[in-house]
Amino acid sequence: MSELKDIKLFLMDMDGTVYIGDKKIEGAFEALEELRRRGRKVLFLTNNSSKTAADYVKKLSSMGYPATEKDIFSSGEATIRFLQEKRQGKKVLLLANSAVYKQFQEAGINLVKEDADIVLVCFDTELDYKKLTAACNCLFEGKEYVVSHPDLVCPANPHSIPDVGSFMALIKAVTGREPDLIIGKPYKTMAEYVAKDFGLRPDEIAMVGDRLYTDVKFATQNGMTGILVLTGETTLADLAKSDVKPDYVLNTFHDVLDRI
Repeated sequence: MSELKDIKLFLMDMDGTVYIGDKKIEGAFEALEELRRRGRKVLFLTNNSSKTAADYVKKLSSMGYPATEKDIFSSGEATIRFLQEKRQGKKVLLLANSAVYKQFQEAGINLVKEDADIVLVCFDTELDYKKLTAACNCLFEGKEYVVSHPDLVCPANPHSIPDVGSFMALIKAVTGREPDLIIGKPYKTMAEYVAKDFGLRPDEIAMVGDRLYTDVKFATQNGMTGILVLTGETTLADLAKSDVKPDYVLNTFHDVLDRI
């Protein structure tokens, strides 16, 4: 654990950390702006692979926070990078909504509907039976199985909705298979990309979020400082029962300024 005054890069979850739905969390954006004034770097790090960086820039801007696409890094973007660097030219059967599918196409990923080398599951908000069956058929044939992130649900109103972790459970029930690789939080691929891009050691980076099993675990498994905020999913009762422990617990992210 590093003291917060020594942190050079703050990785920020979004929903439950700086906003909930379309409502800003009081003081969170002001704290980010103050950190930037003090010379700290900020990167929004999200597991949500159903949206593009442009989508998030639009949302943050609508809340009065100036952001560019370079300020956003999603599990979808990390997955594109992995395919470009480690699986170049491989045929990919991709489960993703149309906007994200287009993003992968424009990145030069070789997308196919059958006879794939890799089955890749993202947060497909347009998932249908035909796509699901095609993916399962490839997995029965032993093809590589990659997913963008493991979140079971995505926050929504009035209730949470199924996310990639739920798709994984369904696919396992059909094929008996678990993913060969998970890219997003809390796993190492995304952490390695961040550290490399910013030229920082893990102990110079903090991950801030409201989820223990993705945000905080991402920090603890990858040598970063973990900061839990109590403005989203996790309660103090949840924390007491969990094996995953953050280095710092804040009622709201604005409280970080009192620790620096």
